[in-house]
Amino acid sequence: MEGHGEIQAAPTLIRRLAGAANSDMTIKFAARRIPKSQLLQPSQFERAIEALTRQIGRRQPLLVLLDADDDCPKDLAFNLKKRCYATHSDVAISIVIAKKEYEAWFLAAARSLAGRSGLVEQLSPPIDPESIRGAKEWLTAHMAPGQSYSETRHQSAYSAVMELSDARKACSFRKFERELGQLLGWKS
Repeated sequence: MEGHGEIQAAPTLIRRLAGAANSDMTIKFAARRIPKSQLLQPSQFERAIEALTRQIGRRQPLLVLLDADDDCPKDLAFNLKKRCYATHSDVAISIVIAKKEYEAWFLAAARSLAGRSGLVEQLSPPIDPESIRGAKEWLTAHMAPGQSYSETRHQSAYSAVMELSDARKACSFRKFERELGQLLGWKS
């Protein structure tokens, strides 16, 4: 995970999805925040994978979650997975790249977030939420006067309450759910 907000938000979202698939499932996390720019440098991604596997064990699955920003999510995930398997072929890893930003999932589920944590009461999602570069700014523009979106203040709160069926309108969210299901042994 690359952002400060994702460190809290991703476990919240993963628990929700896992609970919906299997209410008895317990998940433990060892989350690390590593900036995308650092992970893309030669050997840095591989070092991060090695450090995590030493911490949690090589048999534990890993989920890497990054924002695509302006990169192609499919190409970025493919290249990172290729790098991982070159040095860690024994590690179960899923790499999910949120198209543009994690917050695009909130835009897809905007109706369910209306009136919550500073957002205006009437809120409609954009036609193509994953095409918006600047989802954080979109959220700020749709907040009550004087309020602004903050990853660390809002990301986990929105992840806890957004309507999952609406978030599934975002292709990268569906990919996240599928990859999580494969890692944890349930189908989504």
